[in-house]
Amino acid sequence: MKRSNFSRAALLPTVITVSALVGCSGTNKRLASDFRTSCAQLSNQKIAADKISLPTTGVVITSANLVLDTDKGNANGTYCRVLGSIRPVDKNAPDIQFQVNLPEVWNEKALQNGGGGYNGNIPNTLGATTLGLPNVIPLQIGYITFASDSGHQAPDSNDASFAMNDESLLNFGYMHIKKTRDAAFVISEWVYGKQPRRLYFQGGSTGGREALTAAMRWPESYDGVITNYPTANFMGLRLWGAVLARAIYDNNSAGWIPPEMVTKIAKDANARCDALDGAVDGLVSNMAACRAQSPQFIADLACKKGETGFPTTCLTPTQINRTLDIYHNGYTLPYSFANGVNNYAGYNSEEGITMQIGSQAAYMEPPQSGPNAHHVSRADQFMKYFVARDPSFSLLSFDIFNPGVYKDRIISLSDILGATTPDWTAFEAKGGKVLWVQGNDDPSVSPYANVNVYNSIIAKMGQTKVDNFMRFYLVPGLAHGGGNFSPTWDNLNILDNWVDKGNAPPSAPVAIDGTKTATKGRSRPMCSYPTWAKYNGFGDINLASSFSCVK
Repeated sequence: MKRSNFSRAALLPTVITVSALVGCSGTNKRLASDFRTSCAQLSNQKIAADKISLPTTGVVITSANLVLDTDKGNANGTYCRVLGSIRPVDKNAPDIQFQVNLPEVWNEKALQNGGGGYNGNIPNTLGATTLGLPNVIPLQIGYITFASDSGHQAPDSNDASFAMNDESLLNFGYMHIKKTRDAAFVISEWVYGKQPRRLYFQGGSTGGREALTAAMRWPESYDGVITNYPTANFMGLRLWGAVLARAIYDNNSAGWIPPEMVTKIAKDANARCDALDGAVDGLVSNMAACRAQSPQFIADLACKKGETGFPTTCLTPTQINRTLDIYHNGYTLPYSFANGVNNYAGYNSEEGITMQIGSQAAYMEPPQSGPNAHHVSRADQFMKYFVARDPSFSLLSFDIFNPGVYKDRIISLSDILGATTPDWTAFEAKGGKVLWVQGNDDPSVSPYANVNVYNSIIAKMGQTKVDNFMRFYLVPGLAHGGGNFSPTWDNLNILDNWVDKGNAPPSAPVAIDGTKTATKGRSRPMCSYPTWAKYNGFGDINLASSFSCVK
């Protein structure tokens, strides 16, 4: 892909002049009075650039197919499946590929879906919401559903090479969200004669960041979002991987911890902390009490006989002071990202949710997730293509505390890619709502990094104001999707009732364990942070009613 010079200003609407494409884009009338005829007429239609609020050269609908309720494998009722391309301003940038599904029986609402990783493909728009009840399918119950690939096409969502192009990078960061929304709304007006009355956004990980971004940047356009384990402090996370790389692989990989020891740490941590919430159930709910035991736990793990190399029953001083320290405590920088953020918090370690150190001590170039630490591989891609824009860049040569010539770019990118804005005044004032779920056991996104973002919103707006529009749930056992407890709950209907009817979420919504293990089907209360689920001391340990949310 051709490299272009980084310039946000070069892509702003105020300096872009694009001629409108011809087609039926100049009218807001329906294509036909009949839904099925309208669907057929969508193919090859064009949406003019002036119908999209951010810079494009227009939109082309590449196909529109009617999917009948009687079609094999379709459980969503009759709907119109529309595929299209949002054309870039830069001829060297890729299109944004998108999909819009329009139900024949429409509830006048729409749901935009987020992606994952570095995206590169259109996420599923036909299933349940992330962590939602499996039998509550948005399209099936009347929502328009839509999503895009974020502005580039790649078979591997770990591939960050698209970021060599400015427009592609900005599309991934935030622009594809609004461009896709605008295209979907034009299509809705063509087919139904009106735009959606309500618009929600939902997703996890990158999709969770996109959900926060949608509400933060365009509060006038979104009514509510469901964000799950979002990469909100995106820059902090990627630089955390760069710190981890040096902690593990400097000095002949002296900080590497073998898989046997990683497993031992996780199991021992769980054994110490499981009962602190009153229930021995494989879930650690009282995480504050658990982390209070960390100094003694680490001391017990330390090698006592001067072991060197990579012992499998204890930890060397280098393993403790470098690798375990960055995992447990995170880091703080001498400079700040956007919105005054200057740190990234550490992680928890429990049975089944282990540190992702990699299976081998030897560092590969480029590092590969699996043999090498997962976060190191992600950081390598990020530094090569987002920051240095040099495929030969060496991650191990980079010091995040002294970034040198890369400092200004890191700060600029943190604004483009992050979702850490503490001021949600506009979204709250228009009645927007947020359901935010983060797992305590997440090995990909630090739960405390998202706690810090949430707390910054409270510091800016006050707890009472935040409670008017946001719920933040820190869930024990939940990893980055899945985990020892994977909550499935009625998130879409709860959000819709809050937005549309003013009915606030239950004080502790019940979540059903959706794991594929022997514990599938048990329930727990979703406790608003900073409360956590404590066993009452009586009742079935597998029922949410046996637990109370306490501080």
